Parts: sequence; structure tokens; C-alpha cells
Amino acid sequence: MDVSKALVRGCLLYDFKVGLSAAASSCRICQAFGDSAVNERTAKHWFQKFNSEDLSLCDKARTGRPQALDDEAL
Repeated sequence: MDVSKALVRGCLLYDFKVGLSAAASSCRICQAFGDSAVNERTAKHWFQKFNSEDLSLCDKARTGRPQALDDEAL
């Protein structure tokens, strides 16, 4: 089952708020949505982010090459 990143991150934030560990959270999410929903390392990454008081569920913007070419800008 394909599950959206936003849904998984929302579940991770909920589990963080109720005091579950990252390992328990990833196990619980995988039981509900399938083994490929989230791995333990990803859950630990998000729990560290939440622990540093960053409760945003969005990825940070990164520098680098743009995804699409804007013909108008050329």
C-alpha cells in the first residue's frame, strides 16, 4: 500500500507527542500501512527533528539545481 509522506509524518509526530519511541512508532506504522511505509532510521530522524522543537512536517528547502527549466527566464 502506498502511503503518503505527509500521513506517515503526521503519525510519527503523534507517536512522538504521546511518548512512543521511534522504533515502536515505525513498527506500529508498518503494521498499519505495510512494511515499506517507514523504516526505523527515518523514524529516528524525524523524532530527532521533533525533539529539537521543530514540529514542521515539511522537508527543508535545499539548494541545488532546479527541478524544471523555465523557458520564460531564458
